[in-house]
Amino acid sequence: MWYLIGQFWLWLLLALVIGGIVGWMAYRRRDEGFVKGLVPWGLVIVGGALVSLLRIFPNGLGFWFDLGMLMLVSYFIGCFLGYLLRGRNAVDAGIGAATPVAAMAAKEVAVEPAKSATVHADADASEEAIIGLSGPRGGKGDDLTKIHGIDAETQKKLNALGIYHYDQLAAMNPGQRRWLFTKLGYAGRFPSWWWRWKYDAEQILAAKAKPVAAAAPVGADGHAGSKPKGLASPRGGKADDLKRIRGIGKQNEGRLHALGIWHFDQVAAWAKDEALWVGSYLAFPGRIEREEWVAQAKVLASGGVTEFATRVDKGEVVTSKDDGNKGQGNVAKLDKPVTKPKK
Repeated sequence: MWYLIGQFWLWLLLALVIGGIVGWMAYRRRDEGFVKGLVPWGLVIVGGALVSLLRIFPNGLGFWFDLGMLMLVSYFIGCFLGYLLRGRNAVDAGIGAATPVAAMAAKEVAVEPAKSATVHADADASEEAIIGLSGPRGGKGDDLTKIHGIDAETQKKLNALGIYHYDQLAAMNPGQRRWLFTKLGYAGRFPSWWWRWKYDAEQILAAKAKPVAAAAPVGADGHAGSKPKGLASPRGGKADDLKRIRGIGKQNEGRLHALGIWHFDQVAAWAKDEALWVGSYLAFPGRIEREEWVAQAKVLASGGVTEFATRVDKGEVVTSKDDGNKGQGNVAKLDKPVTKPKK
């Protein structure tokens, strides 16, 4: 054994250092099962020591077995030392990090009303008990199952703790979140998504707070917005290849040509109500805005190039391959406009 220590001391030192780092980090995550987790490994080491003393393995295999056991021992000594050093450092800093979660005194803090500022998860936060509601406001609680990690059973447990609404979860600070998850049976090792409840609740509340835009009035032609002005034919008898705009294939190109839209600068000049009308006419409401036709057209009209246009030019987009004349002969037959019946 001493021969192995003398020959491979650098390897053993490296294993000790790595173990120390792991022990330090494990304590930082407040993993209460860390020390208990070393027990079975301790039994493995004891068993390995007996195997070495009894020389069960032959010389060659025994040599590497003994070296492996020494490195394992060095690693776990490092883990334990790192854990102890982290604990002592936390106590000296006065944060009470060496106190187990279960022994912390709960602090009564209400969770209402929701706080606007987002508090980031703090692994070292002390538990703070949540004062729940005696019942849901207005006799009806929120559907908490919309939040990641909350199923119907978990929602019942939350309701039993007086938590019925999104703003209650959104208002939780790290200590309250730790208290809540302990109550739900996650003490010691919290799920990886434990911070999501506050975040998801905030997102749901923010979405509810957004004003709903009034629907645009529908015109006599059956489409909202204003129909853009078109050209009878392309300028100079030469059209732009509208298929270089992401979202415009051969079908949409033909329908745009029928509307008198032949050039990038025409699309680039569309106002919001004109883009709204074209999107409605093409039966793709909101598509023009989502795919940013106007922004793409502005780049192409100025002589620039987009990533999608580059792919089209290389022939990599099958649905946008040109017939050689930039689709000038591709003109669809327009539907008859919808008119209101006479009274």
